[in-house]
Amino acid sequence: MTRIILHVDMDSFYASVEELRNPEIKGKAIVTCMFSGRTKDSGAVSAANYKARELGIHSGMPIMVAKSLAKGKDVVFLPSDREYYSSVSDRIMDILRSEADSFEQVSVDEAYLDVSKRSRGSWEKALKLAESLKNEIRRKEHLTCSVGIGPNKLVAKMASKAKKPDGLTLVKDSEVKRFFEKLPVSKLFGIGPKTVEELESLGIKTAKELAEHDMEILEERFGTKRGRMLQETAQGRDDSPVEEREAQQISRMATLKKDSNSSKEIFGKIQELAKDVDENLREEGVAYKTVSIITIDTHLQMQTRSHTTIESSSLSKNLDIAKELLEKFLQENPGKMLRRIGIRVSNLSRLGEKKAKKQKTLGDFPKA
Repeated sequence: MTRIILHVDMDSFYASVEELRNPEIKGKAIVTCMFSGRTKDSGAVSAANYKARELGIHSGMPIMVAKSLAKGKDVVFLPSDREYYSSVSDRIMDILRSEADSFEQVSVDEAYLDVSKRSRGSWEKALKLAESLKNEIRRKEHLTCSVGIGPNKLVAKMASKAKKPDGLTLVKDSEVKRFFEKLPVSKLFGIGPKTVEELESLGIKTAKELAEHDMEILEERFGTKRGRMLQETAQGRDDSPVEEREAQQISRMATLKKDSNSSKEIFGKIQELAKDVDENLREEGVAYKTVSIITIDTHLQMQTRSHTTIESSSLSKNLDIAKELLEKFLQENPGKMLRRIGIRVSNLSRLGEKKAKKQKTLGDFPKA
């Protein structure tokens, strides 16, 4: 059966989510930032929408530099609300996961789906499935995504970048060579600026030239493993499976009925969220050691308070810890009104495992 992989990539995810909850900024250049708190503008850009990118603003850029590029222009700068973005992402990932033979979330806004069986090896069926997923995300979350379809993860990833935003690109197994050979090496996934410079020093500027280059020369310059990987990338070859990545933490967020600094009102919401976390802990068969509360105030500033305790599989039994963290936060921030509250458990381990000298995390366990 033909292997068929989808790569789904949300379009300007952070900025698009902010547009939805702040309609007055829709259509503007939007930049979300991770503020360090040292000075008013210290920190880095976490995401920029397409209009902001046209001004030269991009993720990882210092906020001060981004603001200098935006000077005199209509640009909106917002603090990154990662917990809120994650809550939206969770709903989207549930939509995608339900339509996949196997599923792999790789970030808050992108995932791979193996749909080989579901589409019965038919490219046409896979295309219809991708269109259906795009429509469902648009209908339920009012967001757009770009989807790439290919015979492996690499091709699907490259295809999803071909038409953004709101794109859909199909690259069949018989079309891979033609699709890749037109690309400059700088556009190949996993090849950074320094590698591009080295390749160009060898006279290699396109994927076609890299795919056909003498392997001995590549291995001499980059080493055996790296040299072969570079050529396989240029040829669109990738045998890696689509595998579910196990969670390193479990969290739940919610918006309060009204802005509040009442310990009783806020803790009541935490108790509700804890029930969902407990259900997830049971489903996953894991225990945790660290409890955190996440607060988001009326200025959208996020703060976290954490405490590590003995291993437990029931958050409801440890809510006294969450209550203490909340009360300490409110004492340290008198008068601060909260808009959203969240709770998180982390430092996860499987139930029933014998303790090692060092506590294992889920990432340490082999996939089933």
